[in-house]
Amino acid sequence: MENKFHSLQQIWKALQDGKNFFVAGHLNPDGDSLGCTLAVTSLLKRLGKTVYAYAAPAIGDDLKFLPGLSEVHVGQLPLNPDFDTVLLLECSDRQRGGDLESILRPAKTLINIDHHLVSDAYGHVNHIDSGASSTAEIIFQLFEESGVEGFLPTPDEATCLYTGLVTDTGRFVHSNTSAEALRVASALVALGADIQQINQVIYFTKSYIELKLLGRALEKMEMRFDNKYSQIILTKRDFETFGATPAQTQGIVSQPTMIPGVEISALIKEEPDKVSVNLRSRGNADVSRIAQQFGGGGHARAAGFKVTGKSVGEVTDALAEVVQHAVRELR
Repeated sequence: MENKFHSLQQIWKALQDGKNFFVAGHLNPDGDSLGCTLAVTSLLKRLGKTVYAYAAPAIGDDLKFLPGLSEVHVGQLPLNPDFDTVLLLECSDRQRGGDLESILRPAKTLINIDHHLVSDAYGHVNHIDSGASSTAEIIFQLFEESGVEGFLPTPDEATCLYTGLVTDTGRFVHSNTSAEALRVASALVALGADIQQINQVIYFTKSYIELKLLGRALEKMEMRFDNKYSQIILTKRDFETFGATPAQTQGIVSQPTMIPGVEISALIKEEPDKVSVNLRSRGNADVSRIAQQFGGGGHARAAGFKVTGKSVGEVTDALAEVVQHAVRELR
């Protein structure tokens, strides 16, 4: 895989040159997006920079343990943006962070760090490594490439980066679990990443509402196309029934891929203003190609997209047609 345009040393120089930073990840922040936002914010403050860290709502309960979260402006953009440097993390295009144009446009330097296979080089400085397991892996490498002896992540920064790495690799079972990913994970543990807390909160803690929602989702699971495709549709009524939100669906889309023969799994969520879809592949199908046909993206084994102006039924039917073609190609 190829790094696009700028080296980590050039990224580091841009961080050193900037004085007043705006740092953000993508909408509906996951462990990698939020973990990197927190780690980089801490790093910049250690370098003496002024930082406005932003995260789009809503943050899942499983990520609220992350150190430094209290310093992040969740859903609150600055009233008078005046930043010489903007850093977007894990945003494959400049819209993926939300409506940030009032901040991006006047910035002297826009830094883009990402690891998605399909990613726009929209920044003044871009480092896009589609071979990296996660943006957290890249940020750790950035520490190593800084050229500053002994300048490595603190235990809190290591905790944030390990969270990004472990969630994007699915606890080191996805196909993006490379030797480099495991090397970085080992280094982060040695630096003090609190893996016991990470595992306990993210993987072994579920609220009553989340478990009830999981039960409803599995009850509604449907098998199609010779049982190679599994779809789960959660409607607004399902969320209302349990007092749940779409952010409380973490992990549901992966459940059907445990069934032998299932190649593609889809979780289709009817939200107030859109229909959002999460896709997973057992290994043979590239679901990023499916997501791209609907304006989304992601990775070969994990991808997603959002549609506005269409009903959940229309999105479900359109997706099924595309998936059917993808399944046929596997034969």
